[in-house]
Amino acid sequence: MTVALVLAGNLDEADAGQQQMLCGQLAALGVRRVDAAERSGPGLLTVAAAARAAGDRVLICAGAQTVPGPVLARLLGAGGTAAFTRLIASTPPCSSLAPRLPSGALVVDLPDLDALARSAETLAATQAGPDPGTAVGALIGELGRRGVTVRILDAGPDSEGAVTQLIADPAARDMARWAAWRRLTPAALYGISLALGLVAAIWFAQLAVHAKLLAIPALAGSFLFARAGSLLAATSREGRISPVVGWLGTACGLLTELALYAALATSSGLGDSAGLDGTFGGALRNTFVATWGGAGETGVWRLAIAALLVLGLRKLAELGYEYTARAPGDLFPRSVLRTLEQTVAFPAGERYAVILLTSVFFGPRLTFLILLGWGVLAAGYLLAGRIARSARSAGAASWPGDDVPDDSVLEDSVLEGSGLAAYRGDGVLARWIGVLVDGRLPPLPPVLAGLLVTGVLAALGLGNLPGILVLTPIEAMLLAALGAMHPHDGRLDWLVPALLLAGEGVFLAALGLARGVTPWVVFALLAAVLLRHVDLACRARAGRGIPADVRGLGWEGRMLLAGVAAVAGIVPFAYAALSGYLWLLFIWDFLSGWLGPADLRPSDGDGA
Repeated sequence: MTVALVLAGNLDEADAGQQQMLCGQLAALGVRRVDAAERSGPGLLTVAAAARAAGDRVLICAGAQTVPGPVLARLLGAGGTAAFTRLIASTPPCSSLAPRLPSGALVVDLPDLDALARSAETLAATQAGPDPGTAVGALIGELGRRGVTVRILDAGPDSEGAVTQLIADPAARDMARWAAWRRLTPAALYGISLALGLVAAIWFAQLAVHAKLLAIPALAGSFLFARAGSLLAATSREGRISPVVGWLGTACGLLTELALYAALATSSGLGDSAGLDGTFGGALRNTFVATWGGAGETGVWRLAIAALLVLGLRKLAELGYEYTARAPGDLFPRSVLRTLEQTVAFPAGERYAVILLTSVFFGPRLTFLILLGWGVLAAGYLLAGRIARSARSAGAASWPGDDVPDDSVLEDSVLEGSGLAAYRGDGVLARWIGVLVDGRLPPLPPVLAGLLVTGVLAALGLGNLPGILVLTPIEAMLLAALGAMHPHDGRLDWLVPALLLAGEGVFLAALGLARGVTPWVVFALLAAVLLRHVDLACRARAGRGIPADVRGLGWEGRMLLAGVAAVAGIVPFAYAALSGYLWLLFIWDFLSGWLGPADLRPSDGDGA
């Protein structure tokens, strides 16, 4: 059993209603007593008193917003002292783009209650104590300074996994405390992480085993600094990970992993081993491993491209599910076999471990085969669980307070780029086609139809489609544009952005490889496309979404450009030019779209 305390400031009528709903959630989860504290200073003294008198675990919920049920259930079942601090999903679908107030939840185990009481008293004595919305972050920081280990269940992407929790996080917590003492910001730690990751990629690009051995500490350091940055951001006095810092962590993680993929594929072309080198790679040269995906260096690049697409689909599916469920995309119910199940989900720590071990001992070909096979199984496992949860929650509202927004509010969210539809990355043409049906067609069926046709034609070989027939997959995918203006409020509509990336990625990869484009150029283009999709989704989640991706051409614009280039016979040039343009746009949009003012809104739907 658990005692719960709800900290909130001066509440209006709506906030009071949400607080009552939160109390109902807690009671349904078996919390034996729920108390409310009105103001931060006295409220923290209430926390101190409860910690000394409870005799059981104490759950603290801060802020007026309700906390998603899966988060509360996960916290109560986590064991030990744990917290959830991240601002969930994006702004509600309404014409106002003001973000939600910070909120969070902290459960403190029985041995740590005395430290909780002293931490609450210290914070209450500093002025009037922290703002209610930031109380969880402040309490976590004070507990950390008193030597209490707090598991942050939402500290950045891929926060799950046995490697992360059992190996990386114990050291990352100490690094985060050191960084806080040295007044380093999470952005600085993410920058160090990216630099070390790129250094590791340079060493992995070499064929010699000793170079890859040097890459191991660099990659391990990169992962540790990334985790320390996430923990530092989650335990800040702001009480949440800010959108800019969250995107920076996501981008650095993706850039590091994509650089590793490119480096490993590059190393396969430095010798005659076809990607099977290292200590024991020669033993696999006469097996199916040597020819899976194609022989030689080109086959290794094909596997790298496939692994890239699986990584991108998983990330976009997590972001879409997070928006719909108001819970992190990586939040998944854990069974008694917690460690095994976390490992099966194949988060970043496990992926890095596979890269380190297999690339050194067997070479990059086996590395990509494991990344691809395990990644597909893990993605299917996670998607199956989320689809089942979406089905069980059908008919339940997804917005704070369980209020179902009316049609006019949903229409405003689509027009302003503030809802799930902004995760799609539609261009001008897709938006224009969507206007023709006025949002009446559900988005998922046409996306599935277009993806099916595109996938079949790609499997048959786009090199066999002569002339203008190469545009057939594009015409099929344009069916997905019919749902562009739909509010995406269906229980499975969170899958649409990931499926659009799948259609675009499969077409671009199949066309480029069939028309003689250098494999690394295809990889570079798909990496830029992936980052563009994730960038737009993260900006929409933070209330900075755009109605149409004019500068990035939209998914349909990029496919059309590639198709026209195929008809004209200039596919290699078009891929190189589009790749360079998208990478430059990625850098520019980060500076203008993320580092600009929080209320920056494009007047013409033109990016940034």
